[in-house]
Amino acid sequence: MQLTIETITTDSYLMLSLNGDVDTKTAPSLMEAFAALELASLAELRIDMASVGFLSSAGLRALVFAKQKMPASAQLILIGTSTEIADVITKTGLSQAMKLVASHDDV
Repeated sequence: MQLTIETITTDSYLMLSLNGDVDTKTAPSLMEAFAALELASLAELRIDMASVGFLSSAGLRALVFAKQKMPASAQLILIGTSTEIADVITKTGLSQAMKLVASHDDV
């Protein structure tokens, strides 16, 4: 499945809205999207994952890349992850570096 990435900029945060699977074939496009952002100057990056059905290790690597490029005090917030994706993020320990919330209202 193809991955579409929409960038939404507000005064207080930047959000990427993902639609599709983030796997070995599509993770490079997510990496390109992250590389195009000024991650080092972001205070908050929100990623809407409500329409992501699958996240592979390549997708996890892309998320780690983004978090590493952000300031230590910055927040990376994943919105609407499926139970399966949230479980993988939690079991790998990445939930300590990324905030998982159910909806935009929970941020």
